[in-house]
Amino acid sequence: ETENGYQAVAPNGLHGAIIDLPYPSVGATENIIFAAVLATGRTLIRNAAIEPEINDLVMLLQRMGAIIEFGANRTVTIDGVARLHGASYRIVPDRLEAASYGLLALATGGEIMVGGARQEQMVSFLNTFRRMGADYEVTDDGILFRRGQGPLTAIELETDTYPGFSTDWQQPT
Repeated sequence: ETENGYQAVAPNGLHGAIIDLPYPSVGATENIIFAAVLATGRTLIRNAAIEPEINDLVMLLQRMGAIIEFGANRTVTIDGVARLHGASYRIVPDRLEAASYGLLALATGGEIMVGGARQEQMVSFLNTFRRMGADYEVTDDGILFRRGQGPLTAIELETDTYPGFSTDWQQPT
């Protein structure tokens, strides 16, 4: 512990390990991947988060020279490499922000086109959006959100890990 926070030091470098996450945390999975790509040996993450943002991070790191594989049952295997190199990469659109804009269209009775939004990353949100009486249209350019014609309907929903309904979508819904 220092005056400005915490500092961890691995005098002999980081070494691969088997890590069992009690909950598939996005932040924990990302940080383990960041540490493991330059560690010596193999790291196995069990019960890893599998959100699109994790997949996107892996795609970028692979372009930079990392060796990372997705396995069955939420496992991620990382073989450490000596170094990474630069890469160009376009990140995925933010599905959480896309849902926020969709809900703004619902709240205002207007239409909002969210360019780049991807249907395959928002299936549970889109189903919930329609169950509430709202509507959307998937196009090649993104998703057009709108209120819909009839009255809105209260629904019961439960959050879950991806691909379930995100906790970040719950409070505004």
